[in-house]
Amino acid sequence: MGSTAARDGVERWSRDMPPAHFFFKIRSFSLLSETGVDKIESGVFEACDIKWRLCVVYPKGKLRAKGEDEEHISLYLQIVDNKFPAGWEVHAKFSLFVYDHVNDKYLTIQDAGGKTRRFHCMKTEYGFDKLFPLSTFNDPSNGYLVNDTCAFGAEILSVSSATKHECYSLVKAPIKNGTYTWTIKSFLTLKKRETYTRSNEFIVEGSKWKLLLYPSGDSRANGQYLSLFLELLGVEGLIAHGRKIYAKFILRICNHLVILKHKEIEVAKFFGDEAGSWGHPKFMKLSELESSSNGFLVKDSLIVEVEFKLISKYS
Repeated sequence: MGSTAARDGVERWSRDMPPAHFFFKIRSFSLLSETGVDKIESGVFEACDIKWRLCVVYPKGKLRAKGEDEEHISLYLQIVDNKFPAGWEVHAKFSLFVYDHVNDKYLTIQDAGGKTRRFHCMKTEYGFDKLFPLSTFNDPSNGYLVNDTCAFGAEILSVSSATKHECYSLVKAPIKNGTYTWTIKSFLTLKKRETYTRSNEFIVEGSKWKLLLYPSGDSRANGQYLSLFLELLGVEGLIAHGRKIYAKFILRICNHLVILKHKEIEVAKFFGDEAGSWGHPKFMKLSELESSSNGFLVKDSLIVEVEFKLISKYS
């Protein structure tokens, strides 16, 4: 179909063909506003022998400029390649896309006249601040957000026809292994023999995890606290693809006697840096843990749990 008249330097038209280089689906879109996440980045894809990613900004609405009545959702193309020498520049023409579920079409958005954009170290991102007013985007009859799912795409013009598909989802209270329980028997014996111990590996929504426990605390605990951490496995793969896993979870030492007296900490964190773990070196005082009247250590058995409230995944 022909393009519409340019408005604000932007042309829009619908087409049948999907984007040639990248298609990015987001499920559970409404949960983003609950988590406070204001920017979603896709994984890295390659086109023209250059690495890129899509950035969907302000799922709760781009901050209004003075005098504007409506908030907008924004969409950008970002160059993420680090192989360029000092002073590098990349000149690129591109189109971005939004999938119309109602008409099975791809709304194509492009700078008027196919304008060439100059990417460089001080300007690695171009796109459209006012892709849609939020009221337009959120109305299912328009086809862009249907069943809490939306999809975006990118095409670096005149290069590859290979398409990489990726879906970013947020899963609330995952059913399988949403709560992982680790029972440590002979805790006091373990404390004498081992500096630390790890649980078995468990999988939550495609991500592999372990619990890490220091019975007498790590180097920061001064021998007075138990240290407890949640570890994400395979962090190197995430870093290589420019991805991060968001998790909202509770770390817990269970009370055998009274449920309401569990020792727990709730955390919301992105995993994907080199450490790949989060925890607390001073999670619980050993004096409190080992007191027989407190109910945490019964018959030398300790129960450790992690409960996932929300977790992201790529598919």
